[in-house]
Amino acid sequence: MSSRPTLAKPKSADSQSQVVFQVVVLVLLLVLLVNYKWAAGLGKIQQTRASGSLHLVKLQFPGISSFNNAIGYLKIVWPALIFGILISAAVRTSLSRTPLHRMFQGSVVRDQVAATLAGAPLMLCSCCVASIFPAVYQRTQKVAPALGVTLASPSLNPAALTLTFMLFPLRISALRLAMALLLVLVGSVLVARIAQAPILIRPSTSEENQITWLGLLASYAKSVAYISLRVVPLILLGIWASMWIMSHLSLTGALSGARVLSILMIALFAVLLTLPSLFEIPLALSVLAAGGPPGAAAALLFAGPAINLPSLLVIGRYSNWKVAVSLALLVWGIAVVGALCLR
Repeated sequence: MSSRPTLAKPKSADSQSQVVFQVVVLVLLLVLLVNYKWAAGLGKIQQTRASGSLHLVKLQFPGISSFNNAIGYLKIVWPALIFGILISAAVRTSLSRTPLHRMFQGSVVRDQVAATLAGAPLMLCSCCVASIFPAVYQRTQKVAPALGVTLASPSLNPAALTLTFMLFPLRISALRLAMALLLVLVGSVLVARIAQAPILIRPSTSEENQITWLGLLASYAKSVAYISLRVVPLILLGIWASMWIMSHLSLTGALSGARVLSILMIALFAVLLTLPSLFEIPLALSVLAAGGPPGAAAALLFAGPAINLPSLLVIGRYSNWKVAVSLALLVWGIAVVGALCLR
């Protein structure tokens, strides 16, 4: 009696299981991050509702060395920075190998809406989400949605927006939201078209899909190493540089001039500033408490979290420096114009 031959497992079934695995890994990381950030955000919202004020760890800039400020900052954001690294590595490994790449294969409007919906729930500060920019850009070949995801996470942070509407007058809160939406949905596209970043060469989707399980796991490891060794040093350098600049600038000094000059200086201060999530809120409240114009507070609320030196360094290095400079000028310009419109 002859034995029945064993059939080899089709490559298509193995490929499908790899796709499921990659999607599960990315979704699991996102769920863990959202749970971590939402738990912290909801705690601050409940605390603020009960006490009427937001209590955060105080950051000191003047009189403290830039190195100590940078260390103090990293002590606050390190869990979010690790999440950013792991999610960036998963995106870099899996975005073009799974159906997720279709998210950014539509029209310009659809791409930006998808980027907004993907970025906002992350609730990462600008430096922690910066590593996601090269991952999305390298795999989609599109600057605008890569910028959209990177900008939506800090600018449209649901917890930050909720606290803003709780603690500030409606006109300031609404202006912050309007400027953030303008930047993410329209500004990203404008910067991409003006700067014209180069098209990157990457393997075709069919070549990327022809990979063993060992090769797939190796891809994850290589992506983590790539982000950790090539992107994170830029973020750390940007954090230190931002802290050095902040140690030589005075927020109260920027408020001592005329209204227009104060707004111009506060907007510049906000673009250069590196802040953990939600820390723009007490700074903006201090501007109002010092008698500063409401527009200056709105500019700080918008530009403070939107970008900073670490994110600009990463964006410039992995697209081109015209993109980074154009983005910085656009954020500053939106902050200034919005602030001047607010009386």
